[in-house]
Amino acid sequence: MEPEELRERLPPEVKERMMRENWHAHDARWFLKVGVECGFDVANKLNIATVKSMGKTEMKRMLEAMQISGAENAEDFAKLAAIACETFFAPQMLEAETTETGVDSMKAIIRKCFVFEEVKKAGVVGTYECACGCRHEGWLEGCGLEGEVKILRSMMKGAPFCEIEVSSIARRADTEAGEETTL
Repeated sequence: MEPEELRERLPPEVKERMMRENWHAHDARWFLKVGVECGFDVANKLNIATVKSMGKTEMKRMLEAMQISGAENAEDFAKLAAIACETFFAPQMLEAETTETGVDSMKAIIRKCFVFEEVKKAGVVGTYECACGCRHEGWLEGCGLEGEVKILRSMMKGAPFCEIEVSSIARRADTEAGEETTL
């Protein structure tokens, strides 16, 4: 069989799915290897820092692709967080809904989480520190916003779903609002 014939067996949606699955498998294996080699305190610390940094990068890249420079408020952030979930996590991996809950707050409800499922399989539920809140912190920064992120409920702690609250959302003092940032 010729290379071109083989390439045709990999349509864009299959390539996208494979890239996501490989990225997430790498992330999980990295965490476990660091945990075994260096201890889970170190693995959690590094994972949280990395996920926050990646969240900022994810959001900046997404905003650049959308040709906007940031968000103005909680309403904008809730919309962008929903789009980020859809963009970076396939529906079979994550079921999340985001809503603006006030003039400066939003909430995310996660009913299905591939990370939780993998952590359960690996048997490290009591050891793994969920980095979802840190990802939201990174997304805030990537949007030019600041706010307070709290995990109110967590599947890692026995809840039937995760609930993340982001409050006191405001433009960061070191960023300037502009017309091009409005959604």
